[in-house]
Amino acid sequence: MPSEAYELVLVGKAVGGDPVALTVLLTQARGRLRNHVTRRIPADLRGTIDADDVLQDAQVQAYSHIAHFVPQGPDSFYRWFATIAIRRLRNAVERHRALKRGGGRLARAGAARAGVPEESCVALLDLLAAPVKTPSRTAAGREAVQAVQAALAFLPEDYRQAVQLVYIEGQPVAAAAAKMGRTERAIHNLCYKAKDRLRKLMGSRSRYLSSSG
Repeated sequence: MPSEAYELVLVGKAVGGDPVALTVLLTQARGRLRNHVTRRIPADLRGTIDADDVLQDAQVQAYSHIAHFVPQGPDSFYRWFATIAIRRLRNAVERHRALKRGGGRLARAGAARAGVPEESCVALLDLLAAPVKTPSRTAAGREAVQAVQAALAFLPEDYRQAVQLVYIEGQPVAAAAAKMGRTERAIHNLCYKAKDRLRKLMGSRSRYLSSSG
C-alpha cells in the first residue's frame, strides 16, 4: 500500500478513536519534528528546555484533540502535529522568560495558583537538594517555598499531576497510575522528569540551600 494511502488509513482510524493508529502516526512524526523543535529553542534556553519534553507535551495535546483533526492533503497530520509542538514550545519559552523576569512577584502568583501547602514544598525541596545540601530553614519558610510553588505551576500538566499525587498528596505510585491511566513505570518516569524540570525552573540551588551541619 502506498505510504500516503497508508497514512490516510491511520489518520482515519486515529480520528475515530484508535489509540494504536495515533501512536504510530506520532512516532513517525517525532523523528522528523525533533530536529525542527531543537533548532527553534532559543540559544539562552537550550540547557533548560528539552525538545523531547516539548514533544511529549505536544503528544498529550494531540491525544486530546485528534477527534477534531481534518486531513487536508498529504503530510497534513505532520503539519498539524508540528503546529501543536511549536505552540507548546512557544508557551514553554514564555514561561521560562516570565520566571526570569518576574522574580518574587511571579513566585507569589505561582503559589496562589498552585495552592500547595508549605510543608509539602519543603519536603519536595528536600528531594530536589543535592546529597550534601539541606534546605535553608530560613529560606524554606519563605523564598524557597514560593519558588517551589511557582515552579510547580509552570510544569506540563502530566508532570504536575504526577508530582501532586505522589509527592504532595503522598499517594502510592500504583494509586497515582490508576488515577492517571498510566503504568507505574510511566509515573516513575514522569516524577523523575518533573524533579529535573523543577531544578531547572528554580535555577541555582545555592539561592535556596545551605551546606548541612
